[in-house]
Amino acid sequence: MNHSWQLFLVLILFIIFGLYKAIACISTKVVKSTNTRITNQSPISLEVKIKIKLPTRIIFGDVETVTSYDSSELVQLPKIRLGEGSLGKLYKVVLDCGSVITIRKIVKRVAFASTFEYWVGFFGGIRDDRWLLPMLFGFWYGGEAFVVHEYICLGSLEELLHGSEGVQFTPLNWKIRQQIALGAAKAVASLHSRVTKTGEPLVCGVIKSSNLLIQTDFSPRLSSYEAPYLISPSTIIRRNCGRMAPEHTRTRSIYKFFTQSSDVYSFGILMLELITGKKPSVTNLGQYVAEKGKREGPKGIPDKRMAGVTDDVSAMIMIARMCLLSDPKQRPSMGGVVEMIQAALD
Repeated sequence: MNHSWQLFLVLILFIIFGLYKAIACISTKVVKSTNTRITNQSPISLEVKIKIKLPTRIIFGDVETVTSYDSSELVQLPKIRLGEGSLGKLYKVVLDCGSVITIRKIVKRVAFASTFEYWVGFFGGIRDDRWLLPMLFGFWYGGEAFVVHEYICLGSLEELLHGSEGVQFTPLNWKIRQQIALGAAKAVASLHSRVTKTGEPLVCGVIKSSNLLIQTDFSPRLSSYEAPYLISPSTIIRRNCGRMAPEHTRTRSIYKFFTQSSDVYSFGILMLELITGKKPSVTNLGQYVAEKGKREGPKGIPDKRMAGVTDDVSAMIMIARMCLLSDPKQRPSMGGVVEMIQAALD
């Protein structure tokens, strides 16, 4: 019995030794690179990558666009945060193919509103306008909503006007600012020419430099025009100090909703921001222009950093003042603003 037990132990040891030799042989196997050098003699390690895919559902988007992107991949790719607004955080994403897009992660209080998908689908259907930044497609990934847009490399007008470093922040000259003003006016006028499915004219809610994205030829594209249909007017008014029409900022205002006339007022502020280089959130631009004009005349109003200022700046200031009239009924339409700016530039 003792002898049998000893033989059994020897057999076990022999098997263990054989396994050890086999593993050692495999782990020290020479792995050669293209130049035949030994690259690894350490034990083999297996790296297992686990990708978890959550449920995905498309909100809107044409078949060609949707099939050209993998929604789960978009969410999991490395991102560069560009900013955050009332709708959510905006990220820059570089795809594996090298192209670049922006993707917005919609805040939950907006995404879970009962009308969210309706309005995102409605505005996602606007594809035929050179002045409006189109939404490429929208989707749910897990319990979060995302909207994908084109990436505009020069960034926003706000960055170009008020940035403080780098070549891209060289102060814009007067000719470029005029071009941007005209393009922005055309963008708002284009949106105003459209109606909802129930026939109501569309509005922007607020027109601001951070929502105007500048292309390489310095023509602007209006973004976030869906915001007043997804966010309450009170939130937009509270977050855009200095840009809102007086009928929305009075304590007992009877204007509970945005109008095309209030958009015109907001555009007038944008024009003064372009002319003066001042931030509306810091400076009361209407008051600033009035006081500067009294003390120094029209030539004292333009941004001192701006090159190439011509006499037509007075006409642009006058157009802005017409947009800022306190009585909404006396303000011009955005179509009229486009015509006046065009005439001033001719």
